[in-house]
Amino acid sequence: MQLVEQLPQERLIVAIRSTAIAEAALRWTVEYTNERQAFGRPIAGFQNTRFKLAEVQSNLLMLRVFVDKCIELLMAGELSAEDAAVAKLRSTEIMSDTLDECLQLHGGYGYMREYPIGRAWVDNRYARIASGSSEIMKEIIGRNLTGQR
Repeated sequence: MQLVEQLPQERLIVAIRSTAIAEAALRWTVEYTNERQAFGRPIAGFQNTRFKLAEVQSNLLMLRVFVDKCIELLMAGELSAEDAAVAKLRSTEIMSDTLDECLQLHGGYGYMREYPIGRAWVDNRYARIASGSSEIMKEIIGRNLTGQR
């Protein structure tokens, strides 16, 4: 019973961690794309790179707002199982997408474990499974929406 009662908090912890990892990946990638040269200019000088970074940034800003709201709800004793499931689902999916995009912008170097993005990409795949898989989070959210139990 205690485990079930603590699941929303556990899922929020995963969401907080996933959000922080994604934010770090963006920082590493901005730094890398400003330093790495291709065709005589930084990779950040290419419109596609800036567009990809802008997409990642906008996703992370929206995610951070929701995760911070969930922290406030937890502290007030009001975090619902559904909100925790949404936070866990979206944060791990956004983190995975962010890591993929950022690794791609690192090119071949990104796949090397010597770079933090390569380690993060490999080490964090489990997040979409831990504390309930993405499919389980969708089931929790869907049940709440439809009233099906």
